[in-house]
Amino acid sequence: MNNTEHPHPLGESHHGHIPYWKRAHHDWRFWIGLVLMLAAMGVYVGSNDLAFVPWGRPKVPAAAHRVP
Repeated sequence: MNNTEHPHPLGESHHGHIPYWKRAHHDWRFWIGLVLMLAAMGVYVGSNDLAFVPWGRPKVPAAAHRVP
């Protein structure tokens, strides 16, 4: 037996197998995840750390709400 390939379960061969993390950029799920992550980062940065203010109401500092 001069063959260096050894059979694996289900007839798979270990030779020529590329790990998923090396070929992930060919997968559509990778690109969808990347786009969603970049969109979430853009919303976070663009909204001043998600500090949205309702329209028509000015932002009041917390110190103005204290009663002496």
